[in-house]
Amino acid sequence: MGLVGGFGVVLTGATGMVGQAFLRQRGAHPVHALVRSPDGRDWGEGVHVVRGDLHGIPDALFPPYPYVVLHLAMKQRDTDGTGFERTNVDGTRRLLTRLQGDCRGVLLGSSMSVYGPGPHRGVKEEHPLRPITALARSRVAAEDVVMEHAVRNGLHAALLRPRFLLGRGDRFVLPAMVKLLKRGVQVGDDGVGCSVIDVDDLGRILWRLASRMVETPRPEQQALNVAYAQPLLREEFLGTVAQRLGLDRPTVKVQAPAWFPRVLREVPSWRARAMAERLELLTQSQCLDVSRLAEVLGPEDLLSRSPVDALRSALNDFPS
Repeated sequence: MGLVGGFGVVLTGATGMVGQAFLRQRGAHPVHALVRSPDGRDWGEGVHVVRGDLHGIPDALFPPYPYVVLHLAMKQRDTDGTGFERTNVDGTRRLLTRLQGDCRGVLLGSSMSVYGPGPHRGVKEEHPLRPITALARSRVAAEDVVMEHAVRNGLHAALLRPRFLLGRGDRFVLPAMVKLLKRGVQVGDDGVGCSVIDVDDLGRILWRLASRMVETPRPEQQALNVAYAQPLLREEFLGTVAQRLGLDRPTVKVQAPAWFPRVLREVPSWRARAMAERLELLTQSQCLDVSRLAEVLGPEDLLSRSPVDALRSALNDFPS
């Protein structure tokens, strides 16, 4: 077919943290990226930029050779007050109905938030979905749209559910922890665990899953938790950050009973709901069981990497 590697990828959300990591790992595979504002950025060789969005998809987005869709263009924050349905649910549906040519499967960037607030210790993909935020509910709905389309059309589908991302482009996880440390505050006890993965390792995993979709004739349709096999404990997290940045360990430890965030959610204020979500993320373990993904990736998988090692690597690029 004249195509190195045998397939390409149609990518949405190319300008985000995961999309950029995916492009850094692309090798010789061509990528067709749907981008609202492509100007002023060096996309590199092999990236075919197509201007548009989920509600205006040009035919040029779809290549004339086998491809996999990586759908990452999900609205994460409702800064304009219009909600999440239009982008995350309707946009996903519009993308799928526009697919042309030889599409082999769809990778959807979802989140562990579909399981609900927790605490979660080794939660598996079969766990009941109990989304309580508007964003998480829209993610569940998007997962349903993708799975229904894949089953109906005989395509591969992978619903990817990470928790916390470290590394290049992180504007939330590490900055938040450093901010608390500089204030001398620890939220949650030392034994609270969280599932993490470096975004470039996630990019590598996405490419391997895309290759599997092209190489495997029988469609596989499944959710996949995505993280290192071992969680990162709060004590490890704060100790590693404090040592690398020359900060003191926290002098104030803040605990929150499990009922407190639930009460906060009932307060008719977006600030109270946001505080409840932050407290749940910081005080309750958020740990994934990734045995299904490990089985899919095989024995030489990336999931055995130490989360502390990944954190140290992320700190190398963190402005102190």
